[in-house]
This record gives sequence, C-alpha cells and structure tokens, in this order.
Amino acid sequence: MKKIVSLLSLFLILLLFCSVSFAAEQTATLTGPSTVRAGDTVTLTFSLQGSGILGASGSLSYDEAQLSLVKTEQKIASPWKVEFNGKNFLAYDDALSNPIQGKKALFSITFRVKDLPANTKISVSYADLVVSDGTADANLSAVTYSVIVAPPLSSENSLSALTVANATLSPSFHPSRTSYTATVPYSVSRLSLTAVAKDSKAKVSLSNPSLVAEATTEVKVTVTAENGAKKVYTIQVTRQKDPNYVPSSNNRLSSLTVKGYVLSPAFDSDRTEYLLWLPYETASVSVSGAPADAKGSLRVEGGDALLAGQDNLIRVICIAEDGTERVYTILAKRAPAHGSTDSDSQTTTDPSVTDTVTDPPSSDTNTETDTEASIDTDSDQTSSSTVTDPITDQPKPSSTDSSVIVLPSNDPCISRQAIIWAALIGFAVGTTFATVIFLIRKKSSKTK
Repeated sequence: MKKIVSLLSLFLILLLFCSVSFAAEQTATLTGPSTVRAGDTVTLTFSLQGSGILGASGSLSYDEAQLSLVKTEQKIASPWKVEFNGKNFLAYDDALSNPIQGKKALFSITFRVKDLPANTKISVSYADLVVSDGTADANLSAVTYSVIVAPPLSSENSLSALTVANATLSPSFHPSRTSYTATVPYSVSRLSLTAVAKDSKAKVSLSNPSLVAEATTEVKVTVTAENGAKKVYTIQVTRQKDPNYVPSSNNRLSSLTVKGYVLSPAFDSDRTEYLLWLPYETASVSVSGAPADAKGSLRVEGGDALLAGQDNLIRVICIAEDGTERVYTILAKRAPAHGSTDSDSQTTTDPSVTDTVTDPPSSDTNTETDTEASIDTDSDQTSSSTVTDPITDQPKPSSTDSSVIVLPSNDPCISRQAIIWAALIGFAVGTTFATVIFLIRKKSSKTK
C-alpha cells in the first residue's frame, strides 16, 4: 500500500513539474513603431515564443479616445487560424500538426492615432493570455505597447540663402521668391550654386545641368521639408553666344511633301522646281518640309484657294541659320471643272458672234440675203448679241455655252456626216459644237 501511494505521489509531482516547465518556456510580445504622431496609422504585431504551442487566446485593451481600430490581420500561416470576436482573439493549429517552435507572429492590429497633442502617452495591451500544448495550459503575463506622441513634422521648406558665385541673380534672393533669371558669358558652362535650407531637418537637392550656348537653361533647387512638402526655386540662365561662332548657311530641305499627293519629279534637295497634278475636287493642299539644318526654318506660301484649269504657284522657303534663303517652287495644276474645256477655265474670253442672220422672206426662192457673222478672236469682251437660226428662226445658242446643242430636225443643210465632223473639229480647235454647225450650215447655203 505504501508503495502505491509513493508511485501516485511521484506521478503528480512529475505532472506538476511538466506544467510548470511548459509555462516557463512561453512568452508573448506586442511591438510597434518607436515614433508616433497625431494622425498617423500605427500597426502593432502580436507574437508568441515557445515550443509545442498549439493554441492561444487573450483580450485587447486600449483607450478609444486616443485610438481608432482600423483592422486586424492574420500573420501565421495555415493550418493555423486566428479568430477575432470583439476585443478577444483565439488562435489555434486547426490540424494539430504544426505547433509553434521558436518565435511566430500570430496577427497584426492597426490603429489610427487621433488628433492628440504632442507628449501624450498612448498604450495598447493584451491581457488574460493563455497558451496550450494540447495537454496543458499556461497563463502568460500581459503585454503592452506604449509610446509618447511626438510633435508634428516640420513643414518648413524655404531656403535661408541662395548664392551664385559666377552669375548675378535677378531679382535679389528672398526666401519667399522662387523664380529668378541670370545671364552668363559663353565661358560659363555651369552655375556655381550654394543653397541653405531654413530648417536643418529639410533636404536640399539641385538640378544644375550644363548651360547651352545662345539658349536659356532652367536650373532648379528643390527643398523638401521634414513632412515631405516640397518647394522649388528656379533660375532661368541665358548663356551668351560663342563670339567665334559662325552660323550655318545651309538652306536646303531634307524633305518636301504634299499630303495625299506625289511631287513630280521625286524630291531631291538640289532640285527646286516641281509639278503637282491635282483633280478638280482638290481646292487646297497641305505642304510640309524639314530643313536639313536643325537651326534652319521654313515658310510656305500658297496652297490655298487653287484655281481650276490654271497653274498655281506654291513657294516653300528654307531659311538658313544665317538668314540666307532657298526657294523651292511647286506648280500645282488643278484640273478644270467636269464638262468644260481648258479654254473655258482660262481668264481669256471665248470668241463671240456679233451679228444676226435672218431667213429669206420666201421659202420658194433660192436667193438668200446673208448678213455676215464675224468671230472676234482678239476681243477682250464677249458680245451678248443674239444669233438667229436661219432655218427655224429661233435664237441660236451662245458660242460660250458648250453644254447646249440645238439640232433642228428640218435643217436641209446638215447631214449626219457634217454633224460628226463638227464635233471633231470643235473638240480640236476649242470652239463650241454649235458654232461649227452654224458655219457649216452657212457655207452649205451659199453653195446652193
């Protein structure tokens, strides 16, 4: 009997020792940033350290007047699960196969710091902590994160001084003025700048490129405040021209194009004269080109309101850096209107008939009284006199109206062959079909 009691006592002692030993090996931590300011978002991490841990639980405590809870997020990987219920959490190995060995982050919790004055102390705690290895539980001490609210970051992003050793700023420097100009001789290729920030915690950076001769280069000084606010000071620096520089006289084009059309012949920088054939429907064209020298310039004259049936001159002037010019010309030939001849579209006038021909008083006599019709090809004015058909005694179409052809069916002077020849002759000499018919009829009546 004494032996049995001794064995039971030994078992209880061993069990108690194991429980004390498990509890002694487990610890918890709650960590976060060392500096916090009003308005910051702060993320804390809850971790466990030990061996054989298969579960844990605890309760959150914080001052809601100081902090706003934003979110919680599980950090430990599956098969672990972390569940949140109000301010309580429960974490456990769902498969009982992956106990914590060493240190593991279980979850994170994020707060937003309210508008608190500097030097305010804020605290976040987890208490009532219990961990388990599946056979024994252990109570852990509460863990707390505490921090003092720091003063706001400085927003000072001004310079206290800005000096240039090899140029003179205009106007003189003032911390509130951010734009300046300077002119330097050709011998100065870069500014020698010194910039000092008002706030020692602000950062100053320079963008100080090489200065381009006979051009303006922008130099920048950027001041970044402690809180990230930026202010940029700019200096527009004009570097003078090289006194020994000789400007280019290259006034050639490297390209010449007409949008939608092809020049004849193909462009060559040595050739300055070109033809451009255009349909009647095109009344304007877009001409472009590029100087062979990047410092050259271009001017286009013409290309708008092109006249139909005429030559339209377009001038493309390439101007070299030294001011010398080379003129490229494009002779744009726009087709005449549909149904008209070239002579209809020219500025010279068509021939006109100025007299009147009348029929004889009787149809049973072979004698006719003719009044000669004259065609004045040198006249600058087109007569508006009316020509009367000698057969039908009807007004004859104007010789300028190529779209109207009157063929009297009872005209004995016009044969089918005469009509065909009249059309061919009219087309060849540029006169109208009706005029040729009239002349043939007149000639035929005289020979009768």
